[in-house]
Amino acid sequence: MSTALESPSLQSVMADPTTSGWLKLALEGALQRDPADALNDSLLLAGLLEERLRLLFDLAGLEEIASEKG
Repeated sequence: MSTALESPSLQSVMADPTTSGWLKLALEGALQRDPADALNDSLLLAGLLEERLRLLFDLAGLEEIASEKG
């Protein structure tokens, strides 16, 4: 039995027309690799992307503060 809180299956993500091409290509490539290596690399990538997003939010916040003072 599947609930809304469970992660989507690999097959459902690949079949979903709203899944980005980038993600589908990344999954296809990851499935050809050692699962542990693919997971480690994906966790590193997720961390880097999160760090970039936080930096962009921080910069946007600083720009907003500067414009309010200007």
